[in-house]
Amino acid sequence: MDAVSSSVDCCGSPNVRHSRSMISHSRSSSLRRWCPGLPRRPFRSHGSLYYSLLILMLSLCFSPISTLAQPTTFASDLTADDPRSALGPGGEMIVDDLPERSWSLELRESDSNSDAKSSGVDHNDGLLLHRSILTATNSSSSDLPTAFDTLSNNFANATCTAFFSKFRSNSTVTDCHAVSLLLGNSNSFFHTLTSAVATSHVLDVACSQPVAACASIMTSLAEEMLQDDNCGQDYDSNNSVVQSTYQDLMAYEPMYRASCLTNPDTQDYCFVDAVTNTSAPEDYNVYFMPIGGTLGSSGKLTCNKCLQATMAIFAHWASIDDQSLDTTYLPSANVVNNYCGANFATTNVTVGSDKVTAGAGLMVQLPSIPLAASLFTVALGATIAGIF
Repeated sequence: MDAVSSSVDCCGSPNVRHSRSMISHSRSSSLRRWCPGLPRRPFRSHGSLYYSLLILMLSLCFSPISTLAQPTTFASDLTADDPRSALGPGGEMIVDDLPERSWSLELRESDSNSDAKSSGVDHNDGLLLHRSILTATNSSSSDLPTAFDTLSNNFANATCTAFFSKFRSNSTVTDCHAVSLLLGNSNSFFHTLTSAVATSHVLDVACSQPVAACASIMTSLAEEMLQDDNCGQDYDSNNSVVQSTYQDLMAYEPMYRASCLTNPDTQDYCFVDAVTNTSAPEDYNVYFMPIGGTLGSSGKLTCNKCLQATMAIFAHWASIDDQSLDTTYLPSANVVNNYCGANFATTNVTVGSDKVTAGAGLMVQLPSIPLAASLFTVALGATIAGIF
């Protein structure tokens, strides 16, 4: 079953090019205002100094600093609806922050780009999108799977029953279409998974939601659930539904980031490819890691870029407190490495900590701009002072 997907590719968006190129342009143009005038200055006795400073200034104009200031892919500069795949333009994996897009911007772009995207082809760095998530905003929630559609009210306290009833009917929560809630708590989603097209449609909708806003909603809901006047007592009594729901709510963002990746080879969602790959059943089980599942050592895996990018996302979130990944990631990463080869998935992770490695999401480390600016200032000052 070939799924048609529209996700969003994780590589080099126009926003990145514009923001990075604007930095490069402003820096290089300020240098060019001085460079053209230098050859016209009268030659004086300090010729060697003159040419040395000229070479220095020209080297600043065309130095690796300018090269590094060119579009370096930041996952944090990509929007939720920009194409994101498991790869960047140079083959690197980009898996970090994807900020949400505002609703007003989404509507404006939907109007302006509807003609371009309705054809099913969207040119973005040479990649084609076979499905447009802009149609997701017009989808009725009634035709989509819902979480807790077979929930039995097996709670010790009536307040917990009321809490579940309330948030299940709250459109602010349900409109996020959290895959982390659907995966383990939805009978309708389980049946949806039998169709690649239907599963892609669900992801179209889920991946078009503002991730930061929905993550905040889910985190707040999880905190409210643990209050004593809601489900706190059931949680302390080891009620499995309450405890797993807490995990699922906290796992919203890592699950969003992983399930919305697209396969750079098939252009389908990595998640859809995993679900439909009957020859490697563990591909699907990978997505249970954020909600408490650990990979078994006997199953087959597809050691592709999708798996590697997904594991990189989970590695980052394993270092965050209150995530199931802080206990499921490392054992699963070892299973992946035993099957796919050493270092396929990183195991250099400090789990259960909110400490994030500096430069996360940055493919190339930028040089020291203050140092370059100081060198330029010295050369410029010498020129103005008329040393030569």
